[in-house]
Amino acid sequence: MGMVKQFEVYLVRLDPTLGSEIQKTRPCVIVSPDELNRALRT
Repeated sequence: MGMVKQFEVYLVRLDPTLGSEIQKTRPCVIVSPDELNRALRT
């Protein structure tokens, strides 16, 4: 996978869950700026 970019949407499996949280894939938006994503190599 290439570098993630700000405001892109990814489907993410948010496991493990705790308590009564629903276990399923969710859409997640990248909110960190591109400069930070490059520096952290996310």
